[in-house]
Amino acid sequence: MQIVVGTAGHIDHGKTALVKALTGTDTDHLAEEKARGMTIDLGFAYLDRSITIIDVPGHEKFIRNMVAGVSTIHIAILVIAADDGIMPQTKEHLHILKLLGVKQGIIALTKTDLADDNDWIDLVELEIQDLVTDTFLKDAPIVRTSIETWIGIDELKETILDQSKQVKLGLDRGFFHLPVDRVFSKTGFGSVMTGTVLSGKAKTGEELEIIPGNQKAKVRGMQTHGSETMSVKMGDRAAINLTGTELDDLYRGAVIAEPNWVNPTEKLIAHVTMIPDTKWKLKNRQRVHLHIGTAEVIAKAVLAKPLEAGQSGNVLFLLEKPVAALMDECFIIRSFSPMTTMGGCVVLDPDPKLNRKALREWTTILKENPIERFAQFVDQYWKKPKSLKNWARHFHTNESQVKAWVKEKGIRNEKGLLFTEESHDRSIELIKKILIRFHEENPYKKSLSKDRLKEETDFSGNWLSFMLASMENELIYVEGGYALKSHSVVLSHADSALANQLESAVKSRKYQLPRAEDIYVENPKKALEILHILKDEEKVVEAARGLWIHVAVLDKLTDELFQYFSSNAEMKVADFKDMTGTSRKTAIPLLEYCDKHDLTERNGDVRRKGDNLA
Repeated sequence: MQIVVGTAGHIDHGKTALVKALTGTDTDHLAEEKARGMTIDLGFAYLDRSITIIDVPGHEKFIRNMVAGVSTIHIAILVIAADDGIMPQTKEHLHILKLLGVKQGIIALTKTDLADDNDWIDLVELEIQDLVTDTFLKDAPIVRTSIETWIGIDELKETILDQSKQVKLGLDRGFFHLPVDRVFSKTGFGSVMTGTVLSGKAKTGEELEIIPGNQKAKVRGMQTHGSETMSVKMGDRAAINLTGTELDDLYRGAVIAEPNWVNPTEKLIAHVTMIPDTKWKLKNRQRVHLHIGTAEVIAKAVLAKPLEAGQSGNVLFLLEKPVAALMDECFIIRSFSPMTTMGGCVVLDPDPKLNRKALREWTTILKENPIERFAQFVDQYWKKPKSLKNWARHFHTNESQVKAWVKEKGIRNEKGLLFTEESHDRSIELIKKILIRFHEENPYKKSLSKDRLKEETDFSGNWLSFMLASMENELIYVEGGYALKSHSVVLSHADSALANQLESAVKSRKYQLPRAEDIYVENPKKALEILHILKDEEKVVEAARGLWIHVAVLDKLTDELFQYFSSNAEMKVADFKDMTGTSRKTAIPLLEYCDKHDLTERNGDVRRKGDNLA
């Protein structure tokens, strides 16, 4: 397992010199850094084949670079100069380490050769112990060092090696995820980017995705700790060369991930915890800097009431440019100007897709605990349940984790869909409510189509199919749609009289095949509804679309056809017209009805006796 160690601390407290003493590498690689004598960008060095040290800038102007460096480390070295003691960036860096969830660390007391005496160093150590009392460094070893006298350098190295054996990697999200912290061009290779693999694994030749932009590219080559490798895994420091990419495609703040797992977002919901000693309040519509992974973005905060020092609450952030943010990812919030660290955040929803009113409520109720929040998501999206696999992608985690949540919360998993008992019952009630209203508004229509039901419920297709199947004891499928079994068509007194009138009208037209508007011009739509009811009662027949004939007339036609074919082998259209007294306009659809129902059998331009006349 590879370990990433990161320095932190105030400017001029000797971080870069300490890293050089430990590794022999000068991490100040920029000419400007060497000229100014301070670290501006991230520097990287190897303690051994499995431990990388990231040297981060201490100057307050370059905190964004510092955050990019420590966002992916396993062990922090908080560097404090013995002659200066605790300084402003010491405190700010400690806050950032804590807020980003760093669990292990060492305190390196540098420049001990410049301190007046041991009593002074003892006093500095006491102040340090007070500073870290409520942090992950409360039990951290304090190692006194000097690069001039070489005091403590070997001890610090041994301490790092000891702590590296205790590192426990976090949960593997189940897909390759690497925030880019450095990009450069290499002759013969093109653009190369580096970062720490936070989850999953990748191999040469595999296709990965660059976010934002969702550009796909194949891995041409990879290195880890300066050596060529065919694959990298969670925890590794990696340099990756992607085919077909330019430097403009890659930049610090981008994320390289397995395709279809991470999407760019321009809004997210996070739980914000303000640091205890901040002088800032976080107010509604306030612009702030967010440091997410290795990215920095300006955002506008949307919240119900201001958050002050030590307080916490859920906040909606509207971002000024897209970034890659993952569920439950920790990040830092800093004031817009002047920039100071205000607090730490945890992503609760990386890309909420709700309207403004629903979004405000959703922001308020979301819970920090991932298990409880997962149950909230399943319930919130009850109309469009997802599969276990898709929920894993939504939460940027592995399927085993989701299975554990499903079991703990008693969520049902049927037909590949996850849903709660409450959402199942809620769906049944909604379908019933829609069908009851439909039957009340359309008493003579037999059913509501599945497409209309999908539109009315706003269910996903899979969920609607599942629910309709589960309601088989309460629903009936009829005429291409669904109806409640309890529903029956009962004509009113007036409509019953109209039905008799329409039946008589159809019967009197004999073979003329009237339309609804031909026999009831006052309300053809109403006439059509009642004609279909008469059809269900087997009193009339729809010979062709919109063309009606009475069953008694149809029985008479059957007898006449039987008599005709008793003495004739074939019938022409003209013969049929003579027999029925109809024009060609009516005769053809009526003959086609006879063909369809085997009363006649067409053979070219003539008809023969059908099987149903036997």
